[in-house]
Amino acid sequence: MDAGGSRALRLVARVVPTASLMEEAIKVAETIAALSQPSLIAAKEAVNRSFETSLAEVVRFERRVFHALFATKDRKVGHDRVHR
Repeated sequence: MDAGGSRALRLVARVVPTASLMEEAIKVAETIAALSQPSLIAAKEAVNRSFETSLAEVVRFERRVFHALFATKDRKVGHDRVHR
């Protein structure tokens, strides 16, 4: 399957030309790196758990983490970004 087919099936978010792949990857990495570290760690752990356990357990884990993240200072930053 080519990149266009992958995009049509929504397996990828976007397709970029090979010549600009590294430039675009670095932009995405910089965007992610600027986000809340506790939230990124929690999201990564949730994704990793999704490969190891049942859907019900992952949903319970995500709910616990979601509530725990309200105790972080980044909570206000995230709220403010969403509600601009």
